[in-house]
Amino acid sequence: MTVSIMSRYRGHPVVNAPDSAGTPRPTVAIRRHTPPPTDAVDYQHRITGVEDIEYLAWRYYGNSEVWWRIADANPARFPLDLRPGDAVAVPASGRHELPSRERVF
Repeated sequence: MTVSIMSRYRGHPVVNAPDSAGTPRPTVAIRRHTPPPTDAVDYQHRITGVEDIEYLAWRYYGNSEVWWRIADANPARFPLDLRPGDAVAVPASGRHELPSRERVF
């Protein structure tokens, strides 16, 4: 079982956990919610028209799969419940949960 580098579960160990029939299945533990620090929110976006959380992730981060960054910054709001006129906190792309790549030669 591989976990994408864009996943919120990146870096968590994969463990075998029994399913309802008792068969061990590879699984990733649930990530505890830790909202970004208040200084990591650089922008308040006002929802217009048909924008959704995946569109905002694509617009601000260049990848719609990281919609959870915006969801984590707005924990009191259900991500699919955005309406025109709502203000949504958008965390800074360079400070929150980006993959780190280190080269060793």
